[in-house]
Amino acid sequence: MKSVPKKSKFQTGRFRLPLVLVALAILIIVGTLWVMDRARRDTLLDRLPKINNLSFNTETLKNKVARADDALRRTLDGGNPERAFGRKAGQLGKLYQANHFYDQAVPCYQLAMEFDKENPRWAYYLAFVKQEKGENESVQDLLETTIALAPRYAPAILKFADSHFKTGKTNEARIYYKRRLDLLPGDPYALLGLARISLDASEWETAQAYLEEAIKTNPGFGPAHRLIASVHDHFGRQDEMKQSLDRAAQSTRFRPAPDPWIDDLNDLCYDVEQLMVLGSKAIIELDIEKASGFLGRAKDLDPENPQVHLALGRLCFMVGQRKEALEFFKKAIDLDPRSDEAYFQLGVILRREGKLEEAKKMFLRALDFHPDNPNVHNNLGVTLLEKQEFWEAARALNKALEIYPEHINARYNLGLALWSLGKTKPAVQEYRKILSVKPNWATAANSLAWILATDKNNEIRNGIEAIRWARIACKGKGSKNPEYLDTLGAAYAEAGRFQEAVRTARESLTLARSAGDEDLVEEVEKRLQLYEAEKAFTE
Repeated sequence: MKSVPKKSKFQTGRFRLPLVLVALAILIIVGTLWVMDRARRDTLLDRLPKINNLSFNTETLKNKVARADDALRRTLDGGNPERAFGRKAGQLGKLYQANHFYDQAVPCYQLAMEFDKENPRWAYYLAFVKQEKGENESVQDLLETTIALAPRYAPAILKFADSHFKTGKTNEARIYYKRRLDLLPGDPYALLGLARISLDASEWETAQAYLEEAIKTNPGFGPAHRLIASVHDHFGRQDEMKQSLDRAAQSTRFRPAPDPWIDDLNDLCYDVEQLMVLGSKAIIELDIEKASGFLGRAKDLDPENPQVHLALGRLCFMVGQRKEALEFFKKAIDLDPRSDEAYFQLGVILRREGKLEEAKKMFLRALDFHPDNPNVHNNLGVTLLEKQEFWEAARALNKALEIYPEHINARYNLGLALWSLGKTKPAVQEYRKILSVKPNWATAANSLAWILATDKNNEIRNGIEAIRWARIACKGKGSKNPEYLDTLGAAYAEAGRFQEAVRTARESLTLARSAGDEDLVEEVEKRLQLYEAEKAFTE
């Protein structure tokens, strides 16, 4: 019988590992993946800012940040967290940036750019934060990323152009200013940038064309008026230069170009002090609705803050809501009985309402807490003038000037007080001091002209000088002011030019009648009769 060879284990079919080994291998793989995922998760969490040691202005802000931070961390527990994580990181960054936690905003935006790559806002917000922190090196790269993702977002294009201009890359700046113009034809900000580039290259005519187009689009755009004044000066057009400078001075305060993405951040501000800053900026820009919103939110967050009530009172007074302003100022005093500013503001309103004795008490109360405030002394002086307490008024106004000699309004009011006391020589000196500093101030010029034309002291009267100052008062809008024309008529009469005195007095009379100023009408009619009589006598 043949012997049968033993079968090798490698000849008996497929090799099978014991089930326990298979299970162990699976566990090792799963465990490794879990460890790797956990390590990746921990790495991402380590990149997030720590909030434990941050000092928050309000409990609301503290809670908002805590909730946003928690929502961000919980996204890592999902199945496919990348984009959601990036989005949440960006939202947390916005919250930090809106409340001036710039160091904390930076890592949030970096994570947002990494995991939510298609959203252009994260790079744009990060560029702003970098600029605020003085880290300008990467700003242009961030703006370039923004524009690549949002090629029609004009504010980013303007910021990119400005950035190039500031770093001397004028060719690149010109390209992006023109690109913004393609999106917003006639945009004054882009035209201003192109004009600056042209001026740097001494291309004066080109700069003028850009500036004229900007002014045509926005007649109140002050920077264009200021810059075109330098063009007029270059060409020797002095009258045009002065006109442009006057228009610039009359223009509203410069406003940055609208930027909806940045404005969105303000809706996330829960810091009372920052909201008050935003409210003040909005007031300066005459955006009353926005100012009211910021200050109202500050009040909701911290209703016991006297500074918030002061700010709201000033806003209400500015828009003519005196009753509401009074209530805010009174509340500010309730919260801070030593608030000299609240007493001062109350005094201003009471004086406007004709409650002079109450106003005086408020100003004196303000001086109890801040005795060296020249504005309070000036307003006290005006109140005393209206009460016809001229000596006391002069003392208050002299005190204002002792504290701040350049206080033009206090000096003018002192002139009134001295004039009212019959001290016309010192009054004339005060007005001349004012006009040496502010030679085109119509109110002071008119007062000085009237004294020089009508004072009882013949040593003071000077018809020729009176005409000079009266003409200054009657420039521009002053030509429609019946009081100023009345002064000019009196100046002509003092100089013996009765024909011009009659003509000017008639103009004044017509305007006074149109304005319904019966007292002035009566006075001018009497003077007109005298001028006509003198005119007839000299002919």
